[in-house]
Amino acid sequence: MNGKDLLKIGELAKAAGVTNRTIDYYTQINLLDFERTAKNYRMYSAAMVERVHMIENLKQQGKSLSDIRQIITPARTLENRVKELEQDIQRIVQSDNLDQIKQLAIKDLAVIKSLLLLLH
Repeated sequence: MNGKDLLKIGELAKAAGVTNRTIDYYTQINLLDFERTAKNYRMYSAAMVERVHMIENLKQQGKSLSDIRQIITPARTLENRVKELEQDIQRIVQSDNLDQIKQLAIKDLAVIKSLLLLLH
């Protein structure tokens, strides 16, 4: 993640319309992803704002946090796979090694197929 795209706990809470304690709790029960800085601060991507909104909406629909975790897990898998694809595309763009490009293309095709399966 890019440092300028990261939010401190208070910034995330304010952007998502919840308390710092809510962010802390969701983090403790592994509903939110974060990175640690060199000074051991938790930093959250801007995507976590939408994650908090989704959690809050699901809670309002009567879902338990356990149910929400099961809903979010496939979404995390999907997000991670998309990030892998983006990284591979950057490698392909920067590479002039045809063998490496072929290997990445084969791997990425498999990832795309698995993403399609997740969506169905």
